[in-house]
Amino acid sequence: MVEADLYALMSSHIPEELHPDFRLTIREGLRLRHGSQGDKLIGYFGGLPELPDGFEWPGDDRGHYEHVATIDLARLPALDLGLPTSGRITVFGDTGGWSGALLYFADDVVLQKTALPEDLERQNRLFRHVPMTYVTVPTIPSRQWLEEYLLGDGDHDDSVHERLESFADIFFSHSSSWHQLGGWATEIQGERDRGLLPDTTAERHFFPDYPPLGPVLIAQFDTDHELGMGWGDFGTLYCFIDIEHLKARDFTNVEVYWESY
Repeated sequence: MVEADLYALMSSHIPEELHPDFRLTIREGLRLRHGSQGDKLIGYFGGLPELPDGFEWPGDDRGHYEHVATIDLARLPALDLGLPTSGRITVFGDTGGWSGALLYFADDVVLQKTALPEDLERQNRLFRHVPMTYVTVPTIPSRQWLEEYLLGDGDHDDSVHERLESFADIFFSHSSSWHQLGGWATEIQGERDRGLLPDTTAERHFFPDYPPLGPVLIAQFDTDHELGMGWGDFGTLYCFIDIEHLKARDFTNVEVYWESY
């Protein structure tokens, strides 16, 4: 859903007096899409990753993780997330477990295509290699967040809550889980996303007394049958980072895991 469609939906479902507050919740994200000739490419899904010579392919005691995506940060447009403007992030996920890994490599690190580990080759666990492009999209909080913080303790009648529910149903039917960088996460089971960034007008408005809890989303990757990528029952893989680690450009403690229906 593009921004114009979101505002049209807002106008028809959200009371006018709440429009300024709702606009504060909107954050731009990048919908990551399969690229083709003529697109601006920012990386690739699947295939073999590029890692430093001798670097151990990520995994755990159950085996190695699948390579999900590699993104060239220098090719991205500016986002409020404040990622580095150079280097690469490479994401791995474990379809046989629940976890994964996100690695950051600066531009001065020499990378080379890395052979598939024996266990992944034996189990034929390799996502299809597809170039990646993007489109900028508006992202919004979950329905539960909007109910709690947008409506808050205001004296709203039942029709307002019903209109907000209808708004969320329509928005997320068009925008529910997809490959995305930045913005609000589309969480299937949890409500962990901090969402609002520190020192912003939105944070000060909705959280005047204390900052919101939780990490922020770097990226999420949906079930994608064209890539051969699946996370349980139509699940999504999430990459979350603590806000202080993000400020420090420390990507050694990114939480990577997936949820499903």
